[in-house]
Amino acid sequence: MNNNTPHKPRKSRHAKRHAAEQTEPFVFDELETRSQEFRNDRRLRGAQQANADWVAEPLDEWLSCLDAGNTDLGRETMAAFAVGMRETLSIRDALILSLVIDESRCPKSWLMEFAARPHLARTSELLTCAFEDEGMMPDKERCHAGIGMLLDIAEASPVPYCIQPLAVIAYTLWWLGDPRAMVFALRCLLLDEDCSLAAMIFSAADRGVAPAWCSG
Repeated sequence: MNNNTPHKPRKSRHAKRHAAEQTEPFVFDELETRSQEFRNDRRLRGAQQANADWVAEPLDEWLSCLDAGNTDLGRETMAAFAVGMRETLSIRDALILSLVIDESRCPKSWLMEFAARPHLARTSELLTCAFEDEGMMPDKERCHAGIGMLLDIAEASPVPYCIQPLAVIAYTLWWLGDPRAMVFALRCLLLDEDCSLAAMIFSAADRGVAPAWCSG
Protein backbone atom coordinates (compact mmCIF):
# COMPACT_ATOMS: atom_id res chain seq x y z
CA MET A 1 0.00 0.00 0.00
CA ASN A 2 1.54 3.33 -1.02
CA ASN A 3 1.52 6.61 0.86
CA ASN A 4 -1.51 7.83 -1.07
CA THR A 5 -3.70 4.97 0.12
CA PRO A 6 -5.94 5.95 3.03
CA HIS A 7 -5.72 4.04 6.29
CA LYS A 8 -7.95 0.97 6.48
CA PRO A 9 -9.14 -0.50 9.78
CA ARG A 10 -7.07 -3.43 11.02
CA LYS A 11 -8.30 -6.98 10.53
CA SER A 12 -7.37 -10.26 12.12
CA ARG A 13 -5.37 -12.81 10.10
CA HIS A 14 -8.57 -14.77 9.49
CA ALA A 15 -10.43 -11.65 8.41
CA LYS A 16 -7.64 -10.68 6.01
CA ARG A 17 -7.71 -14.12 4.42
CA HIS A 18 -11.51 -13.96 4.16
CA ALA A 19 -11.35 -10.48 2.61
CA ALA A 20 -8.78 -11.60 0.06
CA GLU A 21 -11.16 -14.33 -1.09
CA GLN A 22 -13.99 -11.81 -1.39
CA THR A 23 -12.03 -9.24 -3.35
CA GLU A 24 -11.01 -11.51 -6.21
CA PRO A 25 -11.32 -9.13 -9.19
CA PHE A 26 -14.64 -8.98 -10.95
CA VAL A 27 -14.72 -9.91 -14.61
CA PHE A 28 -15.98 -7.03 -16.75
CA ASP A 29 -18.67 -9.16 -18.37
CA GLU A 30 -19.94 -10.24 -14.94
CA LEU A 31 -20.64 -6.64 -13.93
CA GLU A 32 -22.04 -5.81 -17.36
CA THR A 33 -24.55 -8.65 -17.01
CA ARG A 34 -25.60 -7.38 -13.58
CA SER A 35 -25.90 -3.85 -14.98
CA GLN A 36 -28.19 -5.00 -17.75
CA GLU A 37 -30.37 -6.84 -15.21
CA PHE A 38 -30.60 -3.68 -13.12
CA ARG A 39 -31.50 -1.54 -16.15
CA ASN A 40 -34.19 -4.00 -17.18
CA ASP A 41 -35.66 -3.96 -13.68
CA ARG A 42 -35.71 -0.16 -13.59
CA ARG A 43 -37.43 -0.08 -16.96
CA LEU A 44 -40.04 -2.67 -15.99
CA ARG A 45 -40.85 -1.62 -12.41
CA GLY A 46 -39.70 1.97 -12.34
CA ALA A 47 -36.47 3.47 -11.02
CA GLN A 48 -37.78 4.16 -7.52
CA GLN A 49 -38.77 0.60 -6.67
CA ALA A 50 -35.86 -1.01 -8.50
CA ASN A 51 -33.30 1.26 -6.82
CA ALA A 52 -34.74 0.58 -3.38
CA ASP A 53 -34.75 -3.18 -3.87
CA TRP A 54 -31.25 -3.15 -5.34
CA VAL A 55 -29.67 -1.53 -2.28
CA ALA A 56 -31.85 -2.89 0.56
CA GLU A 57 -29.70 -5.88 1.58
CA PRO A 58 -26.33 -4.36 0.59
CA LEU A 59 -27.11 -1.33 2.77
CA ASP A 60 -27.68 -3.61 5.76
CA GLU A 61 -24.20 -5.05 5.36
CA TRP A 62 -22.63 -1.65 4.63
CA LEU A 63 -24.17 -0.04 7.73
CA SER A 64 -23.23 -3.02 9.89
CA CYS A 65 -19.60 -2.67 8.81
CA LEU A 66 -19.66 1.08 9.45
CA ASP A 67 -21.02 0.55 12.95
CA ALA A 68 -18.44 -2.16 13.69
CA GLY A 69 -15.56 -0.24 12.12
CA ASN A 70 -14.57 -3.05 9.75
CA THR A 71 -14.40 -3.47 5.98
CA ASP A 72 -15.44 -7.08 5.51
CA LEU A 73 -18.05 -6.67 2.76
CA GLY A 74 -19.31 -9.77 0.97
CA ARG A 75 -18.67 -10.21 -2.73
CA GLU A 76 -22.35 -9.88 -3.68
CA THR A 77 -22.62 -6.59 -1.82
CA MET A 78 -19.47 -5.26 -3.45
CA ALA A 79 -20.83 -6.11 -6.91
CA ALA A 80 -24.21 -4.55 -6.09
CA PHE A 81 -22.57 -1.27 -5.10
CA ALA A 82 -20.14 -1.23 -8.02
CA VAL A 83 -23.04 -1.65 -10.44
CA GLY A 84 -25.50 0.52 -8.51
CA MET A 85 -23.16 3.50 -8.22
CA ARG A 86 -22.41 3.40 -11.92
CA GLU A 87 -26.04 3.05 -12.99
CA THR A 88 -27.58 5.70 -10.73
CA LEU A 89 -25.78 8.42 -8.83
CA SER A 90 -28.49 8.47 -6.17
CA ILE A 91 -27.08 5.18 -4.83
CA ARG A 92 -23.60 6.69 -4.76
CA ASP A 93 -24.91 9.75 -2.95
CA ALA A 94 -26.75 7.61 -0.38
CA LEU A 95 -23.40 6.05 0.54
CA ILE A 96 -21.90 9.52 0.88
CA LEU A 97 -24.74 10.52 3.17
CA SER A 98 -24.17 7.40 5.31
CA LEU A 99 -20.58 8.52 5.90
CA VAL A 100 -21.24 12.20 6.47
CA ILE A 101 -24.21 11.72 8.83
CA ASP A 102 -24.32 8.85 11.31
CA GLU A 103 -27.16 6.34 11.46
CA SER A 104 -28.73 7.90 14.57
CA ARG A 105 -29.46 11.06 12.57
CA CYS A 106 -29.92 9.40 9.19
CA PRO A 107 -31.36 5.86 9.54
CA LYS A 108 -31.42 3.24 6.82
CA SER A 109 -35.00 4.19 5.87
CA TRP A 110 -33.80 7.68 4.94
CA LEU A 111 -30.85 6.32 2.97
CA MET A 112 -33.24 4.04 1.08
CA GLU A 113 -35.44 7.02 0.35
CA PHE A 114 -32.46 9.00 -0.85
CA ALA A 115 -31.30 6.17 -3.12
CA ALA A 116 -34.78 5.84 -4.60
CA ARG A 117 -35.86 9.48 -4.63
CA PRO A 118 -32.85 11.77 -4.44
CA HIS A 119 -34.77 15.01 -4.93
CA LEU A 120 -36.72 14.85 -1.68
CA ALA A 121 -36.39 18.07 0.32
CA ARG A 122 -35.38 16.22 3.50
CA THR A 123 -32.31 14.67 1.91
CA SER A 124 -31.26 18.00 0.40
CA GLU A 125 -31.55 19.59 3.84
CA LEU A 126 -29.38 16.86 5.38
CA LEU A 127 -26.61 17.38 2.85
CA THR A 128 -26.77 21.17 3.13
CA CYS A 129 -26.56 20.88 6.92
CA ALA A 130 -23.54 18.62 6.65
CA PHE A 131 -21.73 21.01 4.32
CA GLU A 132 -22.53 24.26 6.13
CA ASP A 133 -22.81 23.39 9.84
CA GLU A 134 -19.53 24.15 11.60
CA GLY A 135 -20.60 21.91 14.46
CA MET A 136 -21.02 18.82 12.28
CA MET A 137 -17.75 16.97 12.74
CA PRO A 138 -16.78 13.82 10.83
CA ASP A 139 -16.78 10.46 12.58
CA LYS A 140 -13.26 9.48 11.55
CA GLU A 141 -13.56 5.79 12.38
CA ARG A 142 -16.80 5.54 10.42
CA CYS A 143 -15.31 7.40 7.45
CA HIS A 144 -12.18 5.24 7.38
CA ALA A 145 -14.28 2.07 7.49
CA GLY A 146 -16.23 3.41 4.50
CA ILE A 147 -13.03 4.29 2.67
CA GLY A 148 -11.72 0.78 3.28
CA MET A 149 -14.83 -0.82 1.80
CA LEU A 150 -14.79 1.53 -1.17
CA LEU A 151 -11.12 0.76 -1.79
CA ASP A 152 -11.93 -2.95 -1.84
CA ILE A 153 -14.74 -2.34 -4.33
CA ALA A 154 -12.58 -0.11 -6.54
CA GLU A 155 -9.62 -2.49 -6.52
CA ALA A 156 -11.85 -5.44 -7.44
CA SER A 157 -13.71 -3.60 -10.21
CA PRO A 158 -12.58 -2.86 -13.78
CA VAL A 159 -13.06 0.50 -15.47
CA PRO A 160 -15.66 2.02 -15.53
CA TYR A 161 -17.03 0.36 -12.39
CA CYS A 162 -14.16 1.52 -10.19
CA ILE A 163 -14.66 5.22 -10.95
CA GLN A 164 -17.56 6.13 -8.65
CA PRO A 165 -16.11 4.25 -5.63
CA LEU A 166 -12.88 6.22 -6.13
CA ALA A 167 -14.87 9.45 -6.39
CA VAL A 168 -16.62 8.73 -3.09
CA ILE A 169 -13.22 8.05 -1.50
CA ALA A 170 -12.06 11.46 -2.78
CA TYR A 171 -15.17 13.08 -1.34
CA THR A 172 -14.77 11.36 2.04
CA LEU A 173 -11.12 12.36 2.28
CA TRP A 174 -12.14 15.94 1.49
CA TRP A 175 -14.79 15.74 4.22
CA LEU A 176 -12.06 14.58 6.63
CA GLY A 177 -9.83 17.50 5.61
CA ASP A 178 -7.29 15.05 4.18
CA PRO A 179 -5.14 16.46 1.33
CA ARG A 180 -5.13 13.05 -0.39
CA ALA A 181 -8.61 13.95 -1.62
CA MET A 182 -7.00 15.68 -4.59
CA VAL A 183 -4.94 12.58 -5.42
CA PHE A 184 -8.00 10.36 -5.60
CA ALA A 185 -10.03 12.97 -7.47
CA LEU A 186 -7.27 13.23 -10.07
CA ARG A 187 -7.09 9.44 -10.31
CA CYS A 188 -10.81 9.43 -11.15
CA LEU A 189 -10.47 12.19 -13.72
CA LEU A 190 -7.65 10.36 -15.49
CA LEU A 191 -10.04 7.42 -15.88
CA ASP A 192 -13.08 9.55 -16.71
CA GLU A 193 -12.74 13.27 -17.31
CA ASP A 194 -16.54 13.61 -17.07
CA CYS A 195 -16.78 12.41 -13.45
CA SER A 196 -18.48 15.48 -11.98
CA LEU A 197 -17.96 14.54 -8.31
CA ALA A 198 -14.23 14.06 -8.83
CA ALA A 199 -14.03 17.37 -10.73
CA MET A 200 -15.85 19.13 -7.89
CA ILE A 201 -13.54 17.70 -5.24
CA PHE A 202 -10.40 18.40 -7.28
CA SER A 203 -11.51 22.00 -7.80
CA ALA A 204 -12.42 22.47 -4.12
CA ALA A 205 -9.14 20.99 -2.91
CA ASP A 206 -7.15 23.01 -5.43
CA ARG A 207 -8.81 26.24 -4.25
CA GLY A 208 -8.49 25.37 -0.59
CA VAL A 209 -12.25 25.05 -0.08
CA ALA A 210 -12.96 22.88 2.97
CA PRO A 211 -16.05 21.66 4.87
CA ALA A 212 -17.45 24.17 7.35
CA TRP A 213 -16.20 22.22 10.38
CA CYS A 214 -12.57 22.75 9.31
CA SER A 215 -12.88 26.47 9.97
CA GLY A 216 -15.12 26.12 13.02
